[in-house]
Amino acid sequence: MYFCAVRTKDESKIAAIYKATLSLVKERGLAGITMSDISREASIATGTLYIYFKNKDELIKALFCECREKSAKEYFAGVEATESFEEKMRTVFINIVRYKMTHFDVSAFLEQSYHSPFVCITDLKKKQKALNPLFALIEEGIEKKKIKNVAPDLVLSYLFGIVNEMVKKAYFSNKKLSSETTGQLYAMFRDGIR
Repeated sequence: MYFCAVRTKDESKIAAIYKATLSLVKERGLAGITMSDISREASIATGTLYIYFKNKDELIKALFCECREKSAKEYFAGVEATESFEEKMRTVFINIVRYKMTHFDVSAFLEQSYHSPFVCITDLKKKQKALNPLFALIEEGIEKKKIKNVAPDLVLSYLFGIVNEMVKKAYFSNKKLSSETTGQLYAMFRDGIR
């Protein structure tokens, strides 16, 4: 009797695949990469890549979920439940800017994924679940009459629209966003949602 050993997936290879995919998407765009490109960038055999992900769709969906969950957690780093709405909102805003500047590849990947056929409604619902704390913060602001009584989705779109554009402008001009600029950006955002 023969037994086939089942190979366990190597987490370091998955990390290399994800890193390669993020790098390539930032450089060429989501549609401009293939599984062969990813395996070459990750320094693994294409056949090995297919052991981990059966196709590009599966890889993009898995990476999307991974990036969305990690980034959403980072947005709330250092936020205390006892803080005022204003303090929490400011911290979250600054965290989003900081995360997107230091993880531009993730930011570019997520933005492209939202507008791609790779991410379906189910994936977007998972995204919303990861962002539930942010929706709850916005709803808190509405309830406390600190921000306009509008759909939380509108506030979220406004927030990410402002941040994404500034981060892209800073990244492509090879400049850092100073704390003064980030503060001004936050003040403009707050004025817009009051």
